[in-house]
Amino acid sequence: MNFNFTRYFLSFFILFSIFFYAKNLNSNSIEEEIIKNNREGKHQLSQKKLSDILFSGGLTKEEQANILFLMATTYRSVNDYTMCINYLDKSSIITKQLPKDNLLHMKLDYEYAFVYFDNNQYDKSEQAMKRIAAKKYLSPYPEGNSNILMQEGYLFLIKKQYNEAEKKYYEALKIMHASNSCNLPIVYAKLMNLYSKKKNIAKAEEIYDVSMKTSDSCNILKYKIFAASEMANIYKENNLFGKAYLMSSELDSLRRLENQEVKISEMHIIDKAYTEKEQSDIWKRTVVLSIIILIAVLAVIYFYKKNRKIKRDKMLMQEELEQMKQELDSYSQNSENLADPERYFFLCSDELTDRQKELLIHLSDGLSNKEIAEKLFITENTVKYHTKNIYTILDIKDRKDFFQKLRNN
Repeated sequence: MNFNFTRYFLSFFILFSIFFYAKNLNSNSIEEEIIKNNREGKHQLSQKKLSDILFSGGLTKEEQANILFLMATTYRSVNDYTMCINYLDKSSIITKQLPKDNLLHMKLDYEYAFVYFDNNQYDKSEQAMKRIAAKKYLSPYPEGNSNILMQEGYLFLIKKQYNEAEKKYYEALKIMHASNSCNLPIVYAKLMNLYSKKKNIAKAEEIYDVSMKTSDSCNILKYKIFAASEMANIYKENNLFGKAYLMSSELDSLRRLENQEVKISEMHIIDKAYTEKEQSDIWKRTVVLSIIILIAVLAVIYFYKKNRKIKRDKMLMQEELEQMKQELDSYSQNSENLADPERYFFLCSDELTDRQKELLIHLSDGLSNKEIAEKLFITENTVKYHTKNIYTILDIKDRKDFFQKLRNN
């Protein structure tokens, strides 16, 4: 066997594979698919799709940066802000090497503004919004501009500058109405909160009715839950406890209906995973398969020692992918606090995510790392990793110190 010939032929095959797969990556189509999946609550599908693309290799810098960006948006959609920022930072490092007029620069600014705002890091969010405003809101997505205006309005709201906030909200409403009327309930909720602060409950109720009609016409249950939850809080804040009770009952009914839809959606996802196969061109499959067989014959000796390592790495990669998928699935279904804030001091912390608080609750109940891992569908090492981060955030030395603080509250 000619060793040099094998090596040169292998190099040709790798270059051919990179070209073959890179030119077939449709970034726009992938982005549309990820946005659709995330809106429908199918975050696991988004995460698996993007992970498969990253692991496949052969991506250009722009493609890699864009896939990392989409992974960040997927994590933000399940309120995992730490992972979202992590992926945004990775994407940003690569994007800095791209031309200044590349759209990813602006998309990153928008996403940074959103995630910092959602994570109550208003100073960092405002910095990103200022960069966006300086570029005159040059985004191809009108909904993004609407969301930025809503965030600017909220910053006015918390400063009690109600007229300025109202102006921003109605600007956002106008843009949203023109771009995607089914997402109007997002803006309506902001207006409801504004009029509650202005003690105009009748106006808030009027907007609530419009929001529910819009959600019904678009058949979007999550927006009905969002509006009902906002209205219930408004009644409570204004000491209208009778109306708050009735609204809470309606909210419970909507959430039960949502749980049913989630189960049905999961069944469809499982069914799709087993029955749906991607169709591709037969000629391309034949060519690729022929090349693989030829390379296997010529390079069997060269790759014998490396083959075991490749298989081991692939298994580890698959295990990590499955773990990530389980965590995303768990995140998407556990968004509410599970315990009494008076019993657990850490539930009042704005620095902890809901996922971290849930872990601490199990820790407070005396569960071991192994038991916590089983309940949360993650590994013991992941439990240890999150526990270490939590201790740093809460300024806790160790588990003994944690239980001491728990007893003192």
